[in-house]
Amino acid sequence: MMKIYRYILLTFLSTLFASCMQPFDLKLDDDPVIFLEAFPGVEDMVVFKIVPAYSYSNSASKPEFKPVITFLVNGEQIPVALNKDYCMSTKYENTYYVADYKPVPGDKMSVEVASDGFETIYAETSIPDGFPDWKIDYREVRAGESTYHAVYVSFKDDESSDLSYGLQVHNERLYTYPDGSTEAETRRYTGFQLVDDFDISPYSYNGMTFSFNGWTLDGYSYDISGWDDDTYNGKDMNLSMALYGGYGDLFGYEKEDVERYDEYGEFLGLCNFKERNRLVLYTMSSEFYKYVIAQEMISENSDFIAGLAPSNFCYSNITNGAGVFAGVYCVETDWITKEMIESNR
Repeated sequence: MMKIYRYILLTFLSTLFASCMQPFDLKLDDDPVIFLEAFPGVEDMVVFKIVPAYSYSNSASKPEFKPVITFLVNGEQIPVALNKDYCMSTKYENTYYVADYKPVPGDKMSVEVASDGFETIYAETSIPDGFPDWKIDYREVRAGESTYHAVYVSFKDDESSDLSYGLQVHNERLYTYPDGSTEAETRRYTGFQLVDDFDISPYSYNGMTFSFNGWTLDGYSYDISGWDDDTYNGKDMNLSMALYGGYGDLFGYEKEDVERYDEYGEFLGLCNFKERNRLVLYTMSSEFYKYVIAQEMISENSDFIAGLAPSNFCYSNITNGAGVFAGVYCVETDWITKEMIESNR
């Protein structure tokens, strides 16, 4: 008898819920939008990544994209043009537009992009005033059974603004041949942030690694270690980064009679080799860090991709569009030596 009552109850409940159902029509916004990404202050020019975003719907309109870009700096219009060389170096056609203008601290900028069939987008940003007065230190850090060689940049955060900061190593390798000719190689890279100083999970909103635009004009992506000042306004901050390798990775070294080969393995001769490093310090607007956090949480959220977790937030300061327009200030230190470390502690 109990089984029969259960069946009757289930039948009643299913009938009740079925009578409460309402038709649901999912309406998607099929209008195309403009995506813009730019970080003025990273390079000696302003590079805009501008692309159309179309709906996957077969019924959606896909108008031809012919952007008209209006870029203002402190109220003065700066010409912007498609840069074929930049597009070729990044392998993306008709994507990168360049303004031949070197940003300076305090610049107020705005950008507007219009194209027939698209809603006009608009965004504003400013270049941070600079990197705070800083001190540099070098330490050996013990973590578990490992010893890391770490560089520390210490400063007092500005309590009047919400900023984020970045740290990067600029490495130069110089080859000098017997005839006096030289050849230089440069690269920028980051070490790894120390867990003892920051929880480096992206969900902590503190430390993480990112890159600007993904590419630079020479075709390489440069990683940067970043920190948010949200919980450090007006307080002392330490940007700490452990370097891959040993003591010489920070101070560099010199060596004579080094065998030099080209990319095809052909012997070029003996040369003198010199390696040295400096740090690149970044100050970034709060809009930038919000955008990076959102992108990181989306790309690293494997549970969401598998359908096991709710989606994360998205962020954009582009009115009527998507992407980010965020000012950056960067400065390079002198070449790092032991004497420099001692004088800046």
